[in-house]
Amino acid sequence: MSDKHTGDWDAYWRGTHENAAHREGGPQEEVLAQFWGELFSSPAGKAASMLDVACGNGAVTGHAITGGVAAELYCADYSHSALLELRKRYSNAKCAVADAARLPWRDGQFGLVVSQFGLEYAGSEALLEAARVVAPGGCLAAVMHLYEGGIYRECDKNRRVVEEVADIQLLALARAAFANGFGLNRGDTAVETFKASERAFTPAVRGLEGILQRYGSSAADGLPKQLYSDIASMYKRMSSFEESEVMGWIDGMEKELEAYSGRMQSMVNAAVKESELEQLVAQLKKMGFDETPPQTLRMGRMSEPAAWALVLQRAA
Repeated sequence: MSDKHTGDWDAYWRGTHENAAHREGGPQEEVLAQFWGELFSSPAGKAASMLDVACGNGAVTGHAITGGVAAELYCADYSHSALLELRKRYSNAKCAVADAARLPWRDGQFGLVVSQFGLEYAGSEALLEAARVVAPGGCLAAVMHLYEGGIYRECDKNRRVVEEVADIQLLALARAAFANGFGLNRGDTAVETFKASERAFTPAVRGLEGILQRYGSSAADGLPKQLYSDIASMYKRMSSFEESEVMGWIDGMEKELEAYSGRMQSMVNAAVKESELEQLVAQLKKMGFDETPPQTLRMGRMSEPAAWALVLQRAA
C-alpha cells in the first residue's frame, strides 16, 4: 500500500471485526451481498482458484464461501492484523502479507481475482497488477470507492468532524484539568490552580457540544459523542478513578482520533474518478480483457451512487 496511513489501518484491524469500508450489517451490506452473490453464482464464480486482493478481514471471501464457491481460496492484504482476523473466520484460506501493487504470484495464476474497497488504496497500478494474475479465460471483479460518491462524502465529513475536535484541543485541556483535579484531591495542588485549568477546559467542552449539535451524535462513527460521555462520567466521579487510568484513556483517545482522521483521509484519497477508471479500463483492454463498462453501486438510505463495480473477463 502506498498510502502513508497504512499504520492507521493496521491498528484498526487489531481492534475490530468490521470491514474497512463499511460496517457489517449496515445499509451497504445488502447491495454488496447482492453484487457478490450474482458473481459467485455465475460461470465466473466456478473458477478453480480465487484470490481476494486487499482482503481486509475477508468480507468478499465470506460471500464466496456463503455462495458455495469451491475454489482454492487465497487472500492478500498489506495488514498482518487483518489476515489474522481473517484466519479466525476462514481457516482454509491461504493468506499472504502483500502490497496490492506488487503481488507475489505469477502471471495468470488465478481463475478469479476479486477485491472490495481495497485495490484503490494501493494506487492505480494495483488494478493492473490484479489483472496480471488473472488466468486466460478468467475474471477480474472489483468494487472501488467512487470519487464524490456517498461513501466519499461521508468519509470527508467524518474527517472534518475529527479535525474540528482536534482544533479545540479538548484532550490536552482535559489532561491538565484532570491532573490538577487529582492533585487537588491529594492535597498537592492549589484550589486556584485547579480552577484555572477548569476555566480553560470549559470552552473546549462547549466546543465539543457545538460539534455534536452541528453534526449529530452519530458523526464520525460516534467518536465525538464517546469523548463527551466518557469525559463527563470521569470528571463527575473523579475520585472513583485512578489518575493513571484516566491519563491512559486520554493517551488512547489521542491516538484513536489521529488514526481515525488518517483512515478517513486515506479513503478520500483512494476514491477513483471516472476519467481515471476509463484510462485503466483502456489499459485492461490491451491486456486482453473485455470492454464491459463499469457500473455504479447505489448504497445507503438515499440510494445514492457510492462505488464503482467492475467485472471483466480475460480472453482465453
